[in-house]
Amino acid sequence: MKKNIILLLSFTIAVLSVTPVQAQQSNETELKAHVYYLADDKLKGRLTGTKGAKLAAKYIRKTYKDIGLTSLIGKNYTQEFDYVYNSNPHGGQPIDKKSISGKNIIGFLDNGADKTILIGAHYDHLGGNEHHNSTDPNSDGEIHNGADDNASGVAVLLELARSLANNDKTEKANYIFACFSGEEDGLMGSKALAEYISKYIKLDLMINMDMLGRLNAERSIIVSGVGTSPRFTTIVKNNTPEDFKLTMDSSGVGPTDHTSFYLKNYPVLSFFTGSHSDYHKPTDDADKLNYAGMVDIHRYIYSILEDLENEASYPFEKTKVKSTKEVPKYKVTLGVMPDYADYGDGLHLDAVTEGRPADLAGLMQGDIVMKIGDCEITEVYSYMGCLAGHKTGDTVTITYKRGNHVKTTSLTF
Repeated sequence: MKKNIILLLSFTIAVLSVTPVQAQQSNETELKAHVYYLADDKLKGRLTGTKGAKLAAKYIRKTYKDIGLTSLIGKNYTQEFDYVYNSNPHGGQPIDKKSISGKNIIGFLDNGADKTILIGAHYDHLGGNEHHNSTDPNSDGEIHNGADDNASGVAVLLELARSLANNDKTEKANYIFACFSGEEDGLMGSKALAEYISKYIKLDLMINMDMLGRLNAERSIIVSGVGTSPRFTTIVKNNTPEDFKLTMDSSGVGPTDHTSFYLKNYPVLSFFTGSHSDYHKPTDDADKLNYAGMVDIHRYIYSILEDLENEASYPFEKTKVKSTKEVPKYKVTLGVMPDYADYGDGLHLDAVTEGRPADLAGLMQGDIVMKIGDCEITEVYSYMGCLAGHKTGDTVTITYKRGNHVKTTSLTF
């Protein structure tokens, strides 16, 4: 009997001793459950304003409630907004316009702190390619489940919310958890929330998570926005695991939701594991994600948040102005998926679409496009500027780097 009591006490002490650590760690099973639900065919790709998007919103609300978050705006964790979708945003007359109603799902963790951090991720995706955003030209009507883009970011957000709510230590910041819709139509949900918060709520900084499900063998991760506050670069570097291959982008502007908050003068950080050949295709499915990698990313972002909590303030700094550049109007593309980080030496290709101009010209994933004709490229915005001078049928010389060798090839748009 005495032996049994000793064993019971030992077990109880062991359980108590791991609880604080567990609060900081993400459960791979939970991450997988979130992604598999959100990226299931029954949600039909979560296009904003559709039944599938409403099912996703309901799931997120229930998870917030189970965690113990409160509602930030009104009741039921929901901020509603409307917008008109333009199916031809790059110029010319729109093919069609339609009014869409979106819903941001927002939870609040009130720790009675003096500062507040917003953690965001978009939960919408492309549906059945009704808005023609797919990178597969033959995919109209096929369900685009968006497991990586961005069920993965939502899953990490929900588990960060659980970790921060269940932690036994006193947090030094309040947390807003925002799942945005309308991102794929032009950051519509984050724009609506950033506008509301700038008027009514004191916010100190915004953390964004978009496409965190494909941590590769090199363990590559891109963190953008490090130039938007003086200490961000140091904090990100100090918390990056030794086996991660870190790329930092100073800019506060990029093709995802942190941009909406940067443009309202909030410091931002955005996390991204890189693009891939399934991006914006029906093949972005839940069985292709690296869930063990998502656990590591959860732990990484959590450690960064711990350091951010200990900062007295987060002074806002404007970064190199991409935001004031008008996006050039262009009628042609190479048919590639760029790495959006600003390396300064050209357009890094994360993927090349089969059968499109770049593929036909012999360009490959990993190549760095340096020039289109005589037009020099340093990053994605200068790439779009170089495209603007061309039309379908034009033949140009592409200068690119593959490994340590600079090469040229002929390409026809």
